[in-house]
Amino acid sequence: MKRQHYAWVSMIPAAWLILCTLTAGWQKIFSDNPKLGFLAAARKYQSALDAGKTVAPAKSLEQMQQIVVNNHVDAVMAGLFLFLVLSMLVFSILACLKARSIAQRTDTETPYEPLPKAAAPVVH
Repeated sequence: MKRQHYAWVSMIPAAWLILCTLTAGWQKIFSDNPKLGFLAAARKYQSALDAGKTVAPAKSLEQMQQIVVNNHVDAVMAGLFLFLVLSMLVFSILACLKARSIAQRTDTETPYEPLPKAAAPVVH
């Protein structure tokens, strides 16, 4: 709509949300604390599994193996989510730059078209 001077109203909250999301995602994947990071938890359970021990909440070695697999799957999914967030950010910036380079307004509305008589709801 060519009202760039109001862009900060949405850019500041969006920047904060992106910062929080990327930080949390990075921590969930790469933190050295097994209570926080997926890969650290997988390493913890894998080392216990290699030693033949069970660690709560697992009650068997099969459950230990499942916890290791689940943590690796969670790390991959978190990584894909971070990729998706960054992709949306890049494409949003590209769309904004393209809209700014055009002199006229880039927002449009379709003209009003009344519903046909047969499709109009009956009000009693």
